[in-house]
Amino acid sequence: MTIVKKKATRIVLSITALLLLITVGLGTFFVSNDPPILNGEVLYQILYKEGRYLDIYRPTQNSYTKSPVLLYFHGGAWVTGRKEAINVNRYNDAINNLRQNGYTIITPEYTLADGDQSPFPRCIIDAYDALHWVKQHADEYQLDINNIGLFGESAGAHIAMMTAYSQMEDFEVGDSIPAIHYVIDVYGPTDLGLLYEYQTMDSLNSVMESVPNTIVRTLNLTEQVCGFNPRKDSIRAQDFMNTYSPLRRIAQEVPPTLIIQGDSDLIVPYGQSDALRQKFEALEIGHEFHELKGVGHAFRGASKSQKDSVQNWIVEFVKRHYQS
Repeated sequence: MTIVKKKATRIVLSITALLLLITVGLGTFFVSNDPPILNGEVLYQILYKEGRYLDIYRPTQNSYTKSPVLLYFHGGAWVTGRKEAINVNRYNDAINNLRQNGYTIITPEYTLADGDQSPFPRCIIDAYDALHWVKQHADEYQLDINNIGLFGESAGAHIAMMTAYSQMEDFEVGDSIPAIHYVIDVYGPTDLGLLYEYQTMDSLNSVMESVPNTIVRTLNLTEQVCGFNPRKDSIRAQDFMNTYSPLRRIAQEVPPTLIIQGDSDLIVPYGQSDALRQKFEALEIGHEFHELKGVGHAFRGASKSQKDSVQNWIVEFVKRHYQS
């Protein structure tokens, strides 16, 4: 086997581990505590493009003539998840706090993998289209298009970064969008090509032992995300990893980014966030980095103090980047 094929195989196995672990672990943290959906005015299922909807969580206190906007992109390994995940208790305090301070939170749907149809680049184009919708309807909903940020976790953080760090012409998006003033990246994959370097197979094997054989035989998550079999086309696989890696799109003009990551994350390895931090430091780009000791994906194993810190980091970062 050639070196290129070996590398491609390791990439495939590592990404499969990432996708499977996230998918199997979904639902564990859907325990609500004062969810935003129960507070104030929420506008549901607003069509922002053909076949795609968003929800608007209006401010619970009107602090501005026009409300600053935060768009949230849910996680789910690009194959599952819903926009309603904003109500998971990981960020409830932060979201409620921001709404009380006059912010509007918008949660768009985006394209997920469907059979052998890759979600890329459509999920990124969806994010651009959601931003264009915000611009077009700013007056109708009293939105401040001069104060817009992107927030995502896991796969959603990847989409947020790709949207903020790329150029619209890279994805043949014709409509203009408002400027993105900041990004919140919570354990998002930053370099798909680097995933093969991390030891995730032990975690994959432990998960596979608990999955029925009938399900295992039907799972081919890597092909769902790529849209092709990476093992059979290593050159195409490498190009795919490069194209959809936020780390490889960073230039000095990208918006400031808040990075939050647990150092015991077995799904999106800590090194993904650390590589992003190093790139920002090398280019002297504004960023804020927080490492959570002993914490896994979705803040598994986090203490109350660590969870409270996450809420504060998000709120303080957003408020600090408000432009009057």
